[in-house]
Amino acid sequence: MLVLSGPPARAQTTSDLMSPLFQGILAQPGNLDNTLKYAALAPAGDVESAISTYEQLLFYNPNLSSVRFELGVLYYRLGSYEMARSYFASAMKMADATPALRQRSEDLIEGIDKKLQPDQLSGFAQTGFRYQTNAALGPAGQTVLASGKLFNNSFAARPDWNWFGAFGVNYVHDFEQQNGNTFEASAVGYDAQQFKLHQFDVGVLELRVGPRFGIPAVGELSIKPYVVATGATLADAPYYGGLGGGLTARAKIGDLVLDPYAEIVQQGFRNQTLYPLAAGMNGLLSTVGLQATGPVYSSLSFQSRLTYAHADASFNPFSYNAYVADVWLPWNFSPLNDGRIWTLTPTAGVSWWQYAAPDPTVDPTTTPHILEWRVGLGLEVPIWKLLNLGLLAQYRADVSNVPTFSMRDFSVMGGPIVRF
Repeated sequence: MLVLSGPPARAQTTSDLMSPLFQGILAQPGNLDNTLKYAALAPAGDVESAISTYEQLLFYNPNLSSVRFELGVLYYRLGSYEMARSYFASAMKMADATPALRQRSEDLIEGIDKKLQPDQLSGFAQTGFRYQTNAALGPAGQTVLASGKLFNNSFAARPDWNWFGAFGVNYVHDFEQQNGNTFEASAVGYDAQQFKLHQFDVGVLELRVGPRFGIPAVGELSIKPYVVATGATLADAPYYGGLGGGLTARAKIGDLVLDPYAEIVQQGFRNQTLYPLAAGMNGLLSTVGLQATGPVYSSLSFQSRLTYAHADASFNPFSYNAYVADVWLPWNFSPLNDGRIWTLTPTAGVSWWQYAAPDPTVDPTTTPHILEWRVGLGLEVPIWKLLNLGLLAQYRADVSNVPTFSMRDFSVMGGPIVRF
């Protein structure tokens, strides 16, 4: 009924007030068709005007469940959770409420109840299987190095399956102050065990902790200093550790949310039998970036990330500058019209890696650079309550001026996922 996305909020203009549809509402305020058309064509970012339009509808017909639901959505967007909850609850009681609307209202009420608690916990956990045509992410077999020797076939392209497990947990304590101060902590982890190529078994854990300070004088703006700690295993042995910190901000402009950040991490790598030169990557990793999220149209939204990273490694050929861009386009839909929301997410990304010097063990005369591009398609299907099925197919290609660093890989993965 109402497009819930668009440009930043603006006030009604004279041309809005003089439009034929608006004049039709003034002349026939009880005409439902006129009011719905006006709401659909009104500026989507102007939430207050849309609320006024829908409340006018309820004045003439208080039994419209869809209008009550849309009002709940609009108040939710404004952060007026108690008001949003009341509209969702009343929408469920209307005689014309469909099963899909009732289910969606229940889901949103559950989310509101979480947001109204001072301590909020959310996250996901997934397990499943993954197949890759190039589990090593290495070059083709029989690749020749600049020295004339063959590349180690233990790291050349080979297909394999793995079992994986992943989780993410976010904790927020709301100090319930008018300035919006909170304390936030998050943890993400991943582990993959290969069926055959165990030299590529990998585990990763990352923790981020810090307070978030609201700045009421600047509108919907907050800043968050944080500490970050990371660790990783490779081939089932300790491999990497990092400790650092950063500063991020969050600004909301209409329906657009911007999260710029800067981060510095001291990295430490441990040599292994299979990876005897890993310690050469020890050093400082500096990253700046911008994340942005917002609606595109109706149930289609976007998430994006732009990043610049500089690694200052103890072994200069391992130092690099990296430029990364990614975009995700989640689309929510209900193909069975039962209130359960499916999410289809096309993804695309590109990275440019420029290393500082030639690697003498690979090609002592050429400073490598790598262009990576990737595309993917994800699908999340609701199964039962918090249980979903997550699927992802992705293609990745690295093209380099040094053949050893060129590779291609196609992967498919899937398994049950729980969101809470």
